[in-house]
Amino acid sequence: MGVDMRKQRNAILLVAMGLTPVLLTACGGGSESPDEGRGGGPPAAINQLDAECLAAPAVGQQVTATLTAAPLIQVATFQTKALGKTSFDGGNYDTLELKLLHGIYDWGGKDALVYIDPMSPIFPIGVTEYNHRSTGNYNKYRRFTYTDMVTGQTGTPSLVGMKPNETRSFTMAEADATALATKPQPTLVPISRVVDVAVQYVGREDVTVKGVTYKGACKLVLHYERKDQGSLYPLPVLEGTAWLAPSAGVVKLSGAPLVGADMMTAETTGIVSVN
Repeated sequence: MGVDMRKQRNAILLVAMGLTPVLLTACGGGSESPDEGRGGGPPAAINQLDAECLAAPAVGQQVTATLTAAPLIQVATFQTKALGKTSFDGGNYDTLELKLLHGIYDWGGKDALVYIDPMSPIFPIGVTEYNHRSTGNYNKYRRFTYTDMVTGQTGTPSLVGMKPNETRSFTMAEADATALATKPQPTLVPISRVVDVAVQYVGREDVTVKGVTYKGACKLVLHYERKDQGSLYPLPVLEGTAWLAPSAGVVKLSGAPLVGADMMTAETTGIVSVN
């Protein structure tokens, strides 16, 4: 797999982490200071990151996201719809269906199921990628395990209660498997891919996306760095900024790899009811 393709796929995982209230991950941008500290702003307790900012679609709701990548401009539109609970790797999880509606964006497959903890949806539990290879009808299954770098505890990370400028850091390990779509999911096998993930909560600010102004959106800076041992290729380092609006989830992502020149921006409709 070429370097550009690996960068695309890892960017999509940091759009699965950002977009998993949509899905998987990539981002970066400048940050302003939150209201706290400018004088006259709300107290820190009010500025804490709360569960409303971490909203994910429920059954009957969806998010549509437009993704732009540069310097070779590519525009794609993804739609994420909540399916309720489905089975994955021996368990039942809240599931988001991710579809590429149109555009050019090859990240190994066009559609996926993303399994989440609705209390912390920006950290996917796992992903099933459909039609993973163009040479055949294969599915790829990926499961993620998170470990808090401070406490050593494993499980889906929680960001609720973070104070402005607080950072929480985790390692993310992966197990995966690939199989024909006509076959059942195989046993997932741990792989050497390890990622350091850091999330900084900057604070609250208003953000306008697609002509809609969201008041008091939670602003996060995301850092994603591959740490695979013995890799023969340059490993991706991505950094980005996400705005999560109360009850609307992720409404904007912007970012770029620290290695390479690609810039990515995603704007979403926020969580809306399905017509």
